[in-house]
Amino acid sequence: MKLKSLVYLLSFTLCCNILVASQFNYGSEFAAKSPNAHKALINALEKSGDRIFGVGVHGIIVYSDDEGDTWTQADEVPFTKTLTDISCPSQNKCWATGHDATILHSFDGGQTWEIQYQDIDFDAPLLSIHMYDDYEGVALGAFALSLRTANGGISWDYLFIDDDEFQPHLNYTYGDNQGWRKSAQNEGYAVGELGKYYITDDRGLNWLAIETGYMGSYWSGIKVDQGQSLLLGMSGNITLATLYGLNDPVPPDKITSIACYESGYYRGDCKVYAFDDIFIGTKNSLTNADLLDDGRIVLSGNGGVISVVDMIREKKIITCVRSDRLSNTSVIPLGIDEFLIAGESGVRKHSMEECYQNFVSEDSTSQDAFYEVSIN
Repeated sequence: MKLKSLVYLLSFTLCCNILVASQFNYGSEFAAKSPNAHKALINALEKSGDRIFGVGVHGIIVYSDDEGDTWTQADEVPFTKTLTDISCPSQNKCWATGHDATILHSFDGGQTWEIQYQDIDFDAPLLSIHMYDDYEGVALGAFALSLRTANGGISWDYLFIDDDEFQPHLNYTYGDNQGWRKSAQNEGYAVGELGKYYITDDRGLNWLAIETGYMGSYWSGIKVDQGQSLLLGMSGNITLATLYGLNDPVPPDKITSIACYESGYYRGDCKVYAFDDIFIGTKNSLTNADLLDDGRIVLSGNGGVISVVDMIREKKIITCVRSDRLSNTSVIPLGIDEFLIAGESGVRKHSMEECYQNFVSEDSTSQDAFYEVSIN
């Protein structure tokens, strides 16, 4: 099966900026070092406390304590291949995933790292990781590879998520990032190929594999409300997944799916989900999402796309296609209208208002594009 990871879709764009004054550490098995490391291809961002972390090609790990104005590269990273995701349940303790089914761990705020798990013979990447706290977490990847730890990564054990004979890639896993919800402590989610959506109520011990009716790949997802997630797909497509009670009426025009736990603590426990299709207005695949303080959701996407989804007040989506047309892999809100985006050419800042003003100004030479669509 051809690997469809966004990491591979972007890998041919490896930024040459790191060649300037770089130290590739040939033969040392340590990551390349460069003052321009933050300008290389960065695949994921994570904010924990006041620190923002980024991981990318050649084992590059960088962090910033001033909202992305300046960056520091990690001192010691014993890995030279592509890193795909990072999860930091606290500012001091972080985990990152990468190729060769690798998991790295830092206990000093990202300054130094060690390999906790690796399977070179597997010859495929772990694509995403979510740590519930400093002890329990899951790491998922290509060909349905699934791992779980309950001891902070001292051991990573195989985890069963999907019995699909095609072994679909598990592209992204996430939790409930609104910590005031009781569900945030134990619930987990994952998305992948074949329109699959996975949920767990017990920190990854048992999973439900849910058919959404979508035939493409989901690259990411985000919990947006009690019982609701946005699943980010290809060609600008979003799926709104809504949990219904077993006795709740579901509108007849919605695609629905019922899934039941078959083992563990939730034997016989079933869940009903209904799905709505949402379109951002442009056919760019979507890669990552985060919540703003006012309840809106910001999305990143390929080809320069940044979208803001308002599902509460104005019920609309605004989308900027940046003039640089660089593919964005990750996004972090810095304020209501300022964002940190990562991807090709590293980390950059973005403003939706600036994009709109460039689009409507008769004097602007920018090729920014701006779209607005209603959410029905």
